[in-house]
Amino acid sequence: MGIPVTGVKPGNTTVTINSKTSPNISKKVPVTVKSRNLLAYGPASANALTVTVAQDGSLDFDSGTESVPLYKGVRWELDVPEGIVGVPLILSYTGDVPGTLVIGLYANANSLGGVYQGKNNTAITIPKGTTRVELRISRGGVTAGSVSGNLKIQLELGNTAHDWMRPDNTSLRGGGSELANLYPRVTGLPKTLGANPGITVTETTPGTYRFKGSTKTAADSWTDLQSSVHLDAGTYTIEASDFPYGPNSWDLGIQAELRPDDGGESIKFAPRDYGPKTLPAGTFATHIFVNTIGDMDALITPRLYKID
Repeated sequence: MGIPVTGVKPGNTTVTINSKTSPNISKKVPVTVKSRNLLAYGPASANALTVTVAQDGSLDFDSGTESVPLYKGVRWELDVPEGIVGVPLILSYTGDVPGTLVIGLYANANSLGGVYQGKNNTAITIPKGTTRVELRISRGGVTAGSVSGNLKIQLELGNTAHDWMRPDNTSLRGGGSELANLYPRVTGLPKTLGANPGITVTETTPGTYRFKGSTKTAADSWTDLQSSVHLDAGTYTIEASDFPYGPNSWDLGIQAELRPDDGGESIKFAPRDYGPKTLPAGTFATHIFVNTIGDMDALITPRLYKID
């Protein structure tokens, strides 16, 4: 017969068991109370981001004055505890780290769910047959930059997030991580836009494009640099911060549109509105536009990330 024991905090203690029928019989049993926080993590350093474990077991983040690249960061690979596969779990956090950090749990490189500024208490189910998962923390937002702050992250059983509890393992070494770039590559290059003599577009390395030349007429690229990809349902964002004109410019940038498989209303991405956005499954049509006159020599690496 099992004896249910609820612990207020993790650690070692003893439970005294007294017999109801024999008052003189008593037994002290050593008990290890495990944390309800199922995560494991520890020190990690990668992509200009240094993570250390604070005295209370929470995570301190610091990149000094260095910029942390968008959607790059740190990760920990951990064994899945027995009994939590296929059952309801909830991922939550407290704290506020500048840079809009995205916290996600992954299995076989697929996101199981995430939390970030403006979204918390995410329901997660670990697929049957999964033995290891990854906790990833990366820099979100629309521009790269420094990071400094503290987070208390928790994964627990059930549908309700409780007060944070220190995980049992805070010495698991972590490494670097980067979300996969899902932006579809542009084909049919090189291509010249505009005239006199025009702006030539080439692919310098896979997924990176160079715009070089000069035009005295409108480049008119709205139909020239198109591509598309089918996306599963989830939360996505386009990253355009490395554009020399910035993520808010209509001189050079990206426009995209999700056309849902079920025929629902399309969802658009454009300068000043690159996400994150929660999308149904559908075809994601993209294009890079040039809407300027004059000289140009710019490298562009458009990025599309699934963050949840």
